[in-house]
Amino acid sequence: MLPPKLPASKEWRHVLENEFGFKCISSNTEIPEDALWTTSCSKTKKTGKSGKPKDFYRGRYSILFYDYVEKHKLPYGVISDKYGIHMFDEELEYYDVHPRELTIGDKKHLGRLIREKIKEYGFSELVFYYPSPLLSQPYFEILWFSQLDVNYLTQIKNLFKEIKP
Repeated sequence: MLPPKLPASKEWRHVLENEFGFKCISSNTEIPEDALWTTSCSKTKKTGKSGKPKDFYRGRYSILFYDYVEKHKLPYGVISDKYGIHMFDEELEYYDVHPRELTIGDKKHLGRLIREKIKEYGFSELVFYYPSPLLSQPYFEILWFSQLDVNYLTQIKNLFKEIKP
């Protein structure tokens, strides 16, 4: 079975919720307390032989994500086109794979890797943050194949205002 496709319209939320089976988060009160926080890998990568996610993925949304999860001491991972998920405490080898290079079989394999790894870390669901639903399509497909409970969040800046330390 193939994953759903997002329309290039405001119907993305309906498709995510009804066809992907994801929950779209509108408020911090909807965020599950025991979910692993995730974002996608970024085109902007700091080159090097190996490193943790924060060493590699240096796009502006990645940096905003790290600021949030580290401020709130939340475990996190970055959805990776090579590793499935690159966890906050893992040192992995540098790579440069674009999501367009991934086949459906690759995405299915990456989804399985994500499911296995986050279960090893004691999680069964995740929060996925990225501002653009349309640019997130390849990651939604990977997460759909993971068969995990996925909570999608487009706005992280607003959470800084809502949550009191």
